[in-house]
Amino acid sequence: MDFHSIADGVAMNSSQSSYSASSTSSDSDKLYPPLDSFYKGSDEEEDFDSIALDESPSHSPRLKRYLFPQKEFVEDLRPEEVRWFYKNEKNKKWSPFIGYDSLRIECRYRALGLNDESGDIDLNDKILVRGGLYEVDVLKNLCTPVYWTEDELSICRGTWFEEGNWQPLPHSYSSQIEVEHMAKFKGEKLIDSAPDPPKGSKPVIHNIKFKDFHVDWNATDEIYKYNESVSSKLMRNVRQSLGWQKSGTRLRRGYCMEAVMDDKPPDVCHLVFVIHGIGQKMDTGSIVRCTKDLRQCVKYMSAKMFPEFDQTNKRAEFLPVQWRSSLKLDGDIVESVTPHKMKGVRNILNSSALDILYYTSPLYRSEITNSLKSEIVRLYNTFCTRHPYFEPSNGKVSIIAHSLGSVLIYDIMTGWNPVHSYDELMTSVLTEEEKFASGNEELLSDVTQAREKVQELDVLMKSIRDRQKQTVKSLPFMVENLFAIGSPLSVFLALRGVRPQGSGTQDIIVPSTLCKRLFNIFHPSDPVAYRLEPLILKHYSTIMPLHIHHFSASKKEPYSKIPRKAYAAFTGAIDELRKEKDKSPVKDEDSGSEGETTNSERSSKDENGADSSGASGKSQTKFSLSGWLNNRKKKEVAEKLSAELQMMNTMGKSADLKPNGDGAYTNLAELDKTELEYRLDFQLREQRMENSYLSVLTSHTGYWTNKDVAFFLLTHLHPELQDEACREHIGADH
Repeated sequence: MDFHSIADGVAMNSSQSSYSASSTSSDSDKLYPPLDSFYKGSDEEEDFDSIALDESPSHSPRLKRYLFPQKEFVEDLRPEEVRWFYKNEKNKKWSPFIGYDSLRIECRYRALGLNDESGDIDLNDKILVRGGLYEVDVLKNLCTPVYWTEDELSICRGTWFEEGNWQPLPHSYSSQIEVEHMAKFKGEKLIDSAPDPPKGSKPVIHNIKFKDFHVDWNATDEIYKYNESVSSKLMRNVRQSLGWQKSGTRLRRGYCMEAVMDDKPPDVCHLVFVIHGIGQKMDTGSIVRCTKDLRQCVKYMSAKMFPEFDQTNKRAEFLPVQWRSSLKLDGDIVESVTPHKMKGVRNILNSSALDILYYTSPLYRSEITNSLKSEIVRLYNTFCTRHPYFEPSNGKVSIIAHSLGSVLIYDIMTGWNPVHSYDELMTSVLTEEEKFASGNEELLSDVTQAREKVQELDVLMKSIRDRQKQTVKSLPFMVENLFAIGSPLSVFLALRGVRPQGSGTQDIIVPSTLCKRLFNIFHPSDPVAYRLEPLILKHYSTIMPLHIHHFSASKKEPYSKIPRKAYAAFTGAIDELRKEKDKSPVKDEDSGSEGETTNSERSSKDENGADSSGASGKSQTKFSLSGWLNNRKKKEVAEKLSAELQMMNTMGKSADLKPNGDGAYTNLAELDKTELEYRLDFQLREQRMENSYLSVLTSHTGYWTNKDVAFFLLTHLHPELQDEACREHIGADH
C-alpha cells in the first residue's frame, strides 16, 4: 500500500505555507530549477560516457550560496529544508531524493514521530519514490524496489551538510549537533562572523567533540568541522605556527536547495517491458542492470535532444521482466551428466545456451512461456494498482525483447503452439506410409483410417484453440510496439514453415491487431541477429536494412521517406549482365546483324562444327582463352543474382541504376515495385575504428547503453518527438 493520504497532504500544506512565508509575490519565484542543473559547470558540456548511469548526477553541486530564501533567526527546520538520501552498499556517496520524494518521506517521518501511538497511521504503509520504481519504509530506513528483488538501498535523513559536496552527516552526529545548536542559539539572529582578522584564529563561541572530529561555532551561521586524525592535527599546528587561520570543513544547516512538490517526474504515458534472452540464470540481476542502463540512456537522450519534453508531463517507464530466475526446469539432471573436464566452460553453456534447447523441448516449453506470461501480468497489474491513472488515460504498452526473449514473447502474443507443426508432421508421415504401402490393400486401408483419425483430432484441436482464443487473452493489454533487439526470431519462423506471401504487410509475422508496429533492431556483427523483411517479401534479401540515425546527426530524414537501397553485390551484378548483353562484335555489313549468326550459317553447320559443304570448320571449334574467361565471368555474375532478380533482368525493364556514396543503388524500379507497408529491419552503423571480429563478442550485449538505440526508442515511443526531429531536418534543408 502506498502512503499518500497523510504525507502528501502534510507535504503540500507545508510547501504552500513555505511559499507564502518566504517567497515573493511572483509565481515564478515559487519554483526552483532542478538541482542537477547546478551540478555541472556552465563552461563545459556534460558527456554521457563520463557520468554514472543513475538518477542523480555524479558531480557535486558547486554552490556558494543557498538557493532557498534565507531566514533571519535560528528556528526549527522546515520539511523543505530537510533532504533525504539513498545509496547502496557499493556507493560511498549518498544520492539525494528529488524534492517530491523527500518532502513526502520527511512528512511521513514527522507524522510517525507525532502520531505513532494514535493508531491513525498504518506502520506498514510505504511511500513510492524514484518515479514509482522503489518504495521507502521509514521505520526500517530502507528503500526497496517494487518490481524486482535485488538492489536494496539504505536511506538517510540529512539536516547538516558539508559545504562543497553537500553530503549529509551521519544521523547519529547530525542529531547531536542539532540539539546543541538549538539549545544554544534558538531564537537568535542568523549572522556571519565579523571580517577575518589579519592573523590568528576566529573566536569559538561554542564547541562539541566527537571521537573522530570536533565542531566549532564561530557565529550562529558559521560552523566548522575539524578532523582529529594525526595528519589533520599536524597540518593545523603548522598553520597556527605561521599565524594562519585554522582550516576545516564548513557545515551547513539545511540542504542547499529547498524541496518542493513540483520537483517530481512526469506521469507515465508509455509502459515498456524489457525481456531478457539467454544467460539470466548465470547472472540473475543482469536484466535489472541492463534495464537501468537503458532507462538512464533514454533519459539522457531526452534531456539532451529534447530539453522541453519534460514540460509535457509525459514519460516512458521501463520495467525488467525476469522470466528465468524462478525456473528450475530439469533440476540438476543436466548438471549431473555434465563431464568434469572444462567444468567452468560447460557450466556457462548450461546456464546460457541450454535455454534454447529447453525452449525447443516439448517438455519445458510451456513452463517457460507460462513463467514469462505470468511475470508480465504480475508486473502490469502491480503497476496499474500503484498508478491508477494509467489505464483511464489510455496509457500505451510496448515490449523490448532481447535475443531468445523475442521468440518467447512472439509465441505468447500470437498463441503459437507446436501442435500446428505436429499436425503437418503427421500428414507428411502418412503420405510417406501411403507411398510405401502402394499395392497392399490392407496397409492402405490402415493408412486411410489413420488419416481420418488425424483429421478428426485436428478438427477437435482447432475447435478447442478457437474457443480458447475467444475466452483467454494472451496478454491483458494491446502491444503498441514490439522492439526485437539482436533477435533470432526469423530463424525460428523460417524453421516453422513461414514463407513470403507477397502481401507487403507485417501480418505474415504478427497481426497488427495484436501488435501495431514491429521493429527488428540489430548490429551488423551480432551473430545471433537475423533479418525479418525477407520473410515478408523475398526480394528484400537484396535490399539493405535501414540504418539507424546517429543521435547527433544534424539531418535525420524520416525513416518512412528513405528510399530502398540494394546491396552493391546485386546491383553490380545487374550492371555486369547488362554490359555483357550489350557487348557485340563488329557489325556484319552483309547480314545487317550485330554479333549474331545468321540462320543460313547456323544451318550450314553440323553438330561437330563442320560445314555441310565439307569444310573442316576448325576455326569455329578452336579453343579461345578470352571466350572461355568471358563465359566464366558471365556464369559467375549470373550466380550472384537470385532467381527473382534474373527474371526481372530478362523482362527488359529499363531503369537507370546509379550508385550513391555507400555503394548501394537507390533506383530499384528494375528490381521490384512491391514494397513493404513500412520497414521492419533497422541496422546500427558500425564505428569507423570498429573491429568486426571483436564486435562479434560484444555486439549482442551492447544495445543497452547504445545512444543511437536509445534515441530510436525514445522517438518511436513518443512519435511527436520524431515529428520534431523531422521538422528540424526539413528546416535544415531549407
